[in-house]
Amino acid sequence: MFVKNMNDLNLVLQKELTKAMNIIAGQILEEMHNSIDDFYSGGYPKMYERTNKLRETPKITDIRTQGNNISFEAYLNTNYQYTSGKKPNMLQVLLLTNDEKTNQSDIGRLRKAVGSPHYWDRVLERMKQICNNVLSDFFT
Repeated sequence: MFVKNMNDLNLVLQKELTKAMNIIAGQILEEMHNSIDDFYSGGYPKMYERTNKLRETPKITDIRTQGNNISFEAYLNTNYQYTSGKKPNMLQVLLLTNDEKTNQSDIGRLRKAVGSPHYWDRVLERMKQICNNVLSDFFT
């Protein structure tokens, strides 16, 4: 495409940035799933049976364009209520599974979940790397 004015340039950049954001969103979703799989590989519980519901929590919204802004959200869905044990909600489980220092009494005396902690912290760090890598591929 031949760019003859700032409007044309803006359209080209927006189109390329939307392509990049779609790649970033897909890679981040994959990273979230991989990180939760890493959590599950950190041991097997003896005191409870795993439901694997944590694997269903990674979510990505559609790419949104508003003016010059292009965005999406990556998050762990907390809209789940366990029906076994002390019936924790997903937010409580996420706190127990991500950080081994979480004060259990603050979240209803739930037992620690067996697994490799800090998976969400690793995802957040990888999100930065993914964004930098993909955007530099598109715009350098």
